[in-house]
Amino acid sequence: MNVRGWISDLVLGVRLAVGGGRTSWARLALSAVGIAIATAVLLVGASAGTMHAEREARQAADIVSDQPVDGVDPTYVERKYTEYRGEGIRITYVAASGPAAPKPAGLPALPDAGEMYASPALAELLASPEGELLVPRLPEKVVGTLPQDLVELPGDLTAWIGVDAAVIEDVESVTAAYGFGAAADPGLLNPGLLTLLLIGAVVLLLPVFIFVTSASRIAGAERDRRLSALRLVGSGSRQVRRIAAAESLTGAMAGLVLGFAVFLVARRFADRVDLFGERAYVSDVVPDPVLTVLVVLLIPALSVLTALFALRRTIIEPLGVVRQSKPVRRRLWWRLALIVLGIVLLTTQLGAPDNSDLWAWAVSGGAALLLVGVPVLLPWLVERVAGRVAGGPPSWLLAIRRLQLDSGTSARVVGGVAVVLAGAITLQTVLMSVEGVVGLPGSPAEPRGSVEVYSPPALAETVSHDLAAADGVESVHTMRYTSFYETGGTDNAFGAVVLDCAAAVDLMHLGDCADGDVFLLRDEYQAPPGPGTVLEQRQYLNTSNQDWDPRNYEVTGSWTVPADARSFSRRENSTIYGQIVVTPGAIAPATLPEDDMTTVYAMVDDGLTGDQLEGIRNSVAAHRIETNVYSSNTGPDLSSNQQTYVAIRTGLYAGSIFTLLLAGVSLLVLALEHIRERRRTLAMLTASGVPRGVLARSLLWQVALPIALGVVVALATGLGLAALVMRLSEDPLVVDWGGVVLLCAGAVALSLMVSAMTMPFLRNATRLSALRTE
Repeated sequence: MNVRGWISDLVLGVRLAVGGGRTSWARLALSAVGIAIATAVLLVGASAGTMHAEREARQAADIVSDQPVDGVDPTYVERKYTEYRGEGIRITYVAASGPAAPKPAGLPALPDAGEMYASPALAELLASPEGELLVPRLPEKVVGTLPQDLVELPGDLTAWIGVDAAVIEDVESVTAAYGFGAAADPGLLNPGLLTLLLIGAVVLLLPVFIFVTSASRIAGAERDRRLSALRLVGSGSRQVRRIAAAESLTGAMAGLVLGFAVFLVARRFADRVDLFGERAYVSDVVPDPVLTVLVVLLIPALSVLTALFALRRTIIEPLGVVRQSKPVRRRLWWRLALIVLGIVLLTTQLGAPDNSDLWAWAVSGGAALLLVGVPVLLPWLVERVAGRVAGGPPSWLLAIRRLQLDSGTSARVVGGVAVVLAGAITLQTVLMSVEGVVGLPGSPAEPRGSVEVYSPPALAETVSHDLAAADGVESVHTMRYTSFYETGGTDNAFGAVVLDCAAAVDLMHLGDCADGDVFLLRDEYQAPPGPGTVLEQRQYLNTSNQDWDPRNYEVTGSWTVPADARSFSRRENSTIYGQIVVTPGAIAPATLPEDDMTTVYAMVDDGLTGDQLEGIRNSVAAHRIETNVYSSNTGPDLSSNQQTYVAIRTGLYAGSIFTLLLAGVSLLVLALEHIRERRRTLAMLTASGVPRGVLARSLLWQVALPIALGVVVALATGLGLAALVMRLSEDPLVVDWGGVVLLCAGAVALSLMVSAMTMPFLRNATRLSALRTE
């Protein structure tokens, strides 16, 4: 191998890329910008693992250790959560039991009673007029701000509050902490949400790679003419391919440098901008080194291979460029093989357990293969359709003839739009299906709006009175949850709810109820005990995680299911949990265990305002250490799963819009390139009397036909992939046909808009002066 010759060819390719005049500069700029966008997106994706790991480390920084340590006085810790204006607030109440009480790393000192360390966002909120309704729940003096190690994400509302040890010791759920901090333990997402994330990542990244391959083919005809000139001065066929590779490599390297610069600049604003519904610390946005090296190697390699692949059927001679007049018929079998393999991966997941690494790879790999099948299948389909079309107006015939000669280029770029469309249809269908499961406000699974307060039985009456007096509360019910067990030493337990008839009618929608009635609820998880069954109540003697023994208990009483107990099927949006519903007349409250928690259930008005909701929460602020307050379906307040779902949905919709615009840019670049390459032919047609309107319509048909076929393929792929994805989570498939039609119309509108944007360039290309300067 002639190393010097190789180097000389590569240097010549670089010189042609940067010194070939305005056309070369424009080509280099377009390629660099396209690859820069792709690089920045991939670097953000490569940082996802680091951001997740750092977040988990912060989550584990304040985990308490309840194992006694000699010479250490325990710190009493009680964790509570509240919400304000739809934002969650994490509150940690602490009290030192002695001078040797531990504290989390990074916290200057344990706060004294009446003092509070707040996250920067919470401190700012409390000091502003917007936080006025939050002050009754957090009246302590802010003596400092929490360090980054104790605030999970920028903008999180977090507080560490000091209380008297005598007060916190009486709280039943208090923990005696002998140390803080633990190894990060990654939590498992709901399989449906994890699948949604994996599919979303595939949908968002595939068009990026398609854009890279499209950017590397910009001005292909101009490049071929220059290579032909090099052949005329003595360059060999292999040399010109190395020169072409060097040209593409130059654009790729320029795009890499620009992409890294864009990433580094955007990274500085990570803590100020929502990223997939959340924010990230600047220090967390660090790409994984292995993935970074992969991006640095993959993008230039993909660009070079694409340029060489484009020359596979091009014969560059000293006097011109010869392309095969009749391309080899595209084969279908390997294209279908990719789709079949994707279906097999999604249906079998290689036998891996849910949420495992192998499961994730199988799901994302199967989705990627199915979506790759769209741009891979589309050139074959366009070729077949264009080859069978005959007749029509002149504009249609011109477009069909162009597609018959070169259908692959248009189909490949349109394939980027089709991939985004297929992915968007999949995401929208999955999102609609998952929305019904997580029960967002306004969805079919939404129960009535309510505020629930969990309190000790001794406080239930006071809490109920305070809630009833709050503005916006329709009714208040008190429920007490307990457990019954089968006799004979088995571990089979039944959840039971003790409530009065007013609560039963309001929450269970019963037609009639009398004190002393018992209701048995049927569901798909566990059958209730039959009438006449004798059940026992137990008091477990050792309930710590380390010493848990399911056989170490005392039987504190027994209860028999009445013979007249009525059976009901649980409503889909029921707020009653357990298999047995007991009215007070059917059981003596004194026989229930003292440690059973009581739930005070406040039904709220349908038109509840945000201020009214905060007032309801403030009504029980005097008992904040002893109670837990939750709200459900009260407007902006969402559960953990709902918040995760909304964050994923927001990110995926934003990413889909971005990638669709990226595909639109690819389509526009392709259309402009077609006009530039054919400007001589177009000018000659105009000079021969062909109206510009006919040429404009022919350009429109050249894009419209592949787009129409792409929409059909994308529709079938998107719905099929959504069905396979929902099969993984075992949730029902819900198709929003209105949204699907809107997405398809959007893809068609994108093609029309791109065609309209090419009209000024077509007018310039068809001027007779342009023909004279050829």
